[in-house]
Amino acid sequence: MQQKYSLTLRVLHWLMALLIIVMIGVGWYMAGLPQESELKYEIYPVHKSMGITLLGLVIIRVFARLFSKNPPLPEGLATWEKWLTKIIHFLFYVLMIAIPIVGYLSSDYQGFEVEWFGVPIPGLVADNEDTAHLMHELHEMFAYSLLLLIILHLAGTIKHRWFDKGSDTDVLKRMI
Repeated sequence: MQQKYSLTLRVLHWLMALLIIVMIGVGWYMAGLPQESELKYEIYPVHKSMGITLLGLVIIRVFARLFSKNPPLPEGLATWEKWLTKIIHFLFYVLMIAIPIVGYLSSDYQGFEVEWFGVPIPGLVADNEDTAHLMHELHEMFAYSLLLLIILHLAGTIKHRWFDKGSDTDVLKRMI
């Protein structure tokens, strides 16, 4: 029986984890800068480009996960832990897809050009300040929700790795 995720999924997991943490930190920093700050408007295009990159990576990850034989959850996990794990993973994917899309829509509704490392991404919607504001609020709310899931994910991993009795609940070994 397979005990680890495929190398592709493990690399994508750790690369995306790093990029998502950086994106949340940069987004937080960027949002805290004054409107007149030049730095704020130098960071935005990089943030947008990384968001588009993450959207591409999550799409690749979804397909890789669908076509990979994934290891089963450890037998030592309680039924409620298995369900919680599945729910959290599902929400991770929903948010990893929704956050960059809503971020893009926020910019597009505001009439701001979105580029991927200098390559223009076509606008899809007419300018609408109210909808832009809603998309911005959703982008922020989803990012905080993703951060909460990351904390829960890490807490579960730590619990199963170091606090549960026996090694039959260690989920980290499947991803390293």
